[in-house]
Amino acid sequence: MRPQPTWTFCLCVVTAGTTLAALPNDPDFPVQWYLNNTGQSVNGISGMSGADIDALSAWAVYPGTNNVTVAIVDTGVNPHTEFAGRLLDGYVTSLAGGDPYSTLDTGPHGTYVAGIVGASSNNSEGIAGVHGSVSLLPVRALSGSTGTEQSAAEGILWAVDHGASVILVALQFYDGTDELRDAVTYAATHDVVVVAPTGHLGQNTVAYPAAFDGCIAVASTTSQDNVTAFSNYGPEVDLSAPSEDIWSTWIDDGYSFGPHPSGAAGAALVAGVAVLIRSYAPQLSATQIAQLLRDSANDLGDPGWDEHFGAGRLNAAKAMTIAAKPAFRFEHVAAIPTLLTPGQTNTFNVRIANVAQTVVASTARVLYRTQAGSFTQSTSLRSIGNSLYAIDLPPFSCGDGVDFYLTASGSGSTTVNDPPNAPAAFYHATAIAYNKLFEDDFEVDLGWSSINAGSADTHGLWTRVIPVGTSAQPDYDHTPNGGEYCYITGQHISGNDGTDDVDNGPVRLVSPVIGITSDNVEVSYAAWFQTSSGTPDVLTVEASRNGGTTWQLAETIPGTDGWEMHQFNLSGLHTITGNQLRVRFTTSDVPNDSLTEAGIDDFRVRAILCEATLGDTNHDGHVNLLDYSGLRPCLLGPSGTVNAGCALFDFTIDSHVDLKDWQRFQNAFTG
Repeated sequence: MRPQPTWTFCLCVVTAGTTLAALPNDPDFPVQWYLNNTGQSVNGISGMSGADIDALSAWAVYPGTNNVTVAIVDTGVNPHTEFAGRLLDGYVTSLAGGDPYSTLDTGPHGTYVAGIVGASSNNSEGIAGVHGSVSLLPVRALSGSTGTEQSAAEGILWAVDHGASVILVALQFYDGTDELRDAVTYAATHDVVVVAPTGHLGQNTVAYPAAFDGCIAVASTTSQDNVTAFSNYGPEVDLSAPSEDIWSTWIDDGYSFGPHPSGAAGAALVAGVAVLIRSYAPQLSATQIAQLLRDSANDLGDPGWDEHFGAGRLNAAKAMTIAAKPAFRFEHVAAIPTLLTPGQTNTFNVRIANVAQTVVASTARVLYRTQAGSFTQSTSLRSIGNSLYAIDLPPFSCGDGVDFYLTASGSGSTTVNDPPNAPAAFYHATAIAYNKLFEDDFEVDLGWSSINAGSADTHGLWTRVIPVGTSAQPDYDHTPNGGEYCYITGQHISGNDGTDDVDNGPVRLVSPVIGITSDNVEVSYAAWFQTSSGTPDVLTVEASRNGGTTWQLAETIPGTDGWEMHQFNLSGLHTITGNQLRVRFTTSDVPNDSLTEAGIDDFRVRAILCEATLGDTNHDGHVNLLDYSGLRPCLLGPSGTVNAGCALFDFTIDSHVDLKDWQRFQNAFTG
């Protein structure tokens, strides 16, 4: 049973002239001594008034808005009431272990530190995070407590490439590999704040990545402003933060005091203040924010810097107070769109908040381009009242990739861009349109049929299950974040790996009837097919337009490297007509001399109203040498992952641009 919070109250005297935000209505806020220490007793330990990060005074300066993203590189993050609407689609590193498609927490740690950073505040539930509206980007770099520096490095690189402005690496390693150091350097050169704990062995050695230049190393303190017994120390310590008896979110949508000891709790508080500063003063660089955190810390221990406390204990209020005020600030009231409807004006809103200067409304513009080069086109933002402005992107053609950024000038003639370092950085969207006709992740039964069309043994028939891994059968389904079920050819129950595979056949999996109204219909699915030890078998994919009376071959799959995304378009199947689509998957082991297993998951049918040509980066309708220059940096990037500029090369729809995509680029190449 998880421990329940206990606390007692004391009278707190506030110094005259101190500005405080109102106490949040989160019912567990009194146990969050690290945000507001009144000397209360928490978990049986009495605190010292003022030994906290002074969150109330920091929030009085600025409570934060949702225009920043923090990545949590750890064990994954579970959905939680406190993260509703702000938990982004994340990433699982190639060496993380466990389900390769799920960023769900494989231990409580990632969800726990995520709550410290970004639990919703004033929502009448649970706790308050340091920045209660920040977007949370989960990066699962390990399973349980098992992980490697290489995996953490991959997670950092991915987070940088996918919009994180602050990265919390809630992990400790003791080898300090070149790969991990290079990942931290990559983040620093891309103006991303990286925060990590010094470690919790109580030793004179700072763990990695905290010990690397470019990473803020955070030691641990108690509710009495003492260093914790478990805090590592050394010459690389930057500052310290509360890390003991920290009440936060738990993997079951509840709350707990969390892992003990966890120096990562203090690092999470520093990351939370870093995103609060980035939200308040987006013009500040990562280096400036790191220095600001050190300059504003409460000096503890020996005067000045020391190896236990660094520059001192984190003070969010002082950091916010001395941070250079921006002239004004762009605040996103909704996510910046990545998909645009072609042929019409696309409108979304942004708030421009006055701070040190008043924005001159007539200067507010969006600059955009559809080809590489300068941003030569622009349109004015429309003031719609209450500091809100409407952004009207003009109509674009089907397949157009659009880069854009926002700009305005203030009453003091200061120009502010969004993103802050535009035009070097910019937002990207693509003009496409489609209608979803049918989707099935097989978590519930939507009416598929399993047919023994020959003399197959019954143990090899298609069945909807949570798979049990063998050398030929998948360990997990393909659906990310909570998916469990898929269709496979016989669940492994006992015996050797070939006991429950396909023998003889054929065996078929047939979809229900799906209504369609045109030829331009895309069918996509995740496929798994393994065959070995005998006459090679194949997985055939067929489509019918008349409800299953006649069939045409769409694809033959001789084998896959794990789960792979496949797709075909009905417009390429010219001999079938009708509006009652069915799709079937067939395999067999004839003669019966092979170890053969097949799987299908995440089946989707959509009508393509307008679609970008994959790989056509210059939008000329051809995939040729002019597009290769766009593919090359995507292949050679630090982790081969998809960002806005590389999405057109993700032929396999797996969020990676790799050699599989290169092969399909060659197939699409028209010269």
